[in-house]
Amino acid sequence: MQCKFCGQTLPDNAICCNRCGGSTTSTKRISRPKPREEEMVFNIKPAFDMSIICVRAFFMAVFIGVVASVTIGTLATVALSVLGFSNCTMAFWVVGSIFFFITFLLFIYTAKKNTTARKFTFYQTRMEYTYNAFDGKFRYLEYTSILDSSVTKGPLQRMSNLGNITFNCVGSFHDYIVAIGDVRDPDYVYKKVMDLIEVNKNLNT
Repeated sequence: MQCKFCGQTLPDNAICCNRCGGSTTSTKRISRPKPREEEMVFNIKPAFDMSIICVRAFFMAVFIGVVASVTIGTLATVALSVLGFSNCTMAFWVVGSIFFFITFLLFIYTAKKNTTARKFTFYQTRMEYTYNAFDGKFRYLEYTSILDSSVTKGPLQRMSNLGNITFNCVGSFHDYIVAIGDVRDPDYVYKKVMDLIEVNKNLNT
């Protein structure tokens, strides 16, 4: 049988939908327990690797510094030359250096704040997570909404045994992606997550 509300395939003896909570015997929906009321299985905390963050911050700072020099630095140089200042080309390099250091420090601060705030808690039927430090809201991901998943490792991450776990999900209005970045020992964690999702799918079939 199929759910009247979302079309999810359900066992013949199901009394409510395991995806949306819709009742199979009436037009009213049955609320499912919230993740915090379910049994927590495990949680994942992204790692903060200072060496990787510094490399990322450096390249980002170089890019912002060059853009600032070409735009703001050039305008400042022209303005100073019009005003009659000598050696006004220094403004070009000063502006680039200032933006470089500000971007470098700001990137590290933001990365650390986001890494500290992000937490992915896995329950029996869904995952609860915070998107970033500035959002602060708890979001939920139903295992049944996951279409595909993968684990990837960048060149810098491989040196520190880190990786990214990505879930491609289907939503009410559009598909979306949930990514867990800089996971320590990603292959082991990915297998652990997939085992949990597989167990949940088997219970619902």
